Amino acid sequence: MERDHTPAAPLTLVPIARALEGAGAGCSEQMLDIARWCVSYLCNPHPELGRSGAVCPWSPPAMKRETFWLTDVRLAGRDDDAIAADLLSLIATFKQRAPQSGTASQFKTIVCVLHGLDDPAQVNHYHSLLKPQFLAAGLMLGEFYSHCPKPGLRSDHFNPLRSPVPLLVVREMVELDIAFLSDQPQFVDAYLRTHGARARIGINSVLHQEDRLSLSNEQWEVLRRIVGS
Repeated sequence: MERDHTPAAPLTLVPIARALEGAGAGCSEQMLDIARWCVSYLCNPHPELGRSGAVCPWSPPAMKRETFWLTDVRLAGRDDDAIAADLLSLIATFKQRAPQSGTASQFKTIVCVLHGLDDPAQVNHYHSLLKPQFLAAGLMLGEFYSHCPKPGLRSDHFNPLRSPVPLLVVREMVELDIAFLSDQPQFVDAYLRTHGARARIGINSVLHQEDRLSLSNEQWEVLRRIVGS
């Protein structure tokens, strides 16, 4: 079957409050399911999380501030260039949405509901393909799907990135994100460019939690080397 090379229409961001109203509000059934999952899973504690508080501590305040959006992204029958163009358009969309500066901007979140993946794990392909561009823009790109094997920061036995529908999630890069980025030099470089002089504050904060975080010896060494340079 011939692949569609054209980008889709501009992606529409739906506030989670409206997504929770259901398909009648212009949302897909999958978006409704994920909106409910965001509330029931991301915003609540989990016994295997390894710390108190919500699975995603950014989600409850983002929803309260009305800066938590969802969007449907169609993948079936389309080539990588067209799909990538859609997803990369979210960088400008994210930046243009208020608030654009200050600590309040850290609570903006866009959840991309991915439609048409033959294997949920294919989300890894788009995550790996596009993550460098998002990092270069000072944004994090997270991947979620049903059997994502990535462990949590505080528990090797908990897999926090598992969702009923494949997702990519966009949010602002914060200082503590170095804990997620210390596994590849290009990711570390993007972090240092984004946070500049404040990068050491985030790195030192992570280093002070060495006894509680599940990073590899190589990752810890990277962080020590940056602080010591």
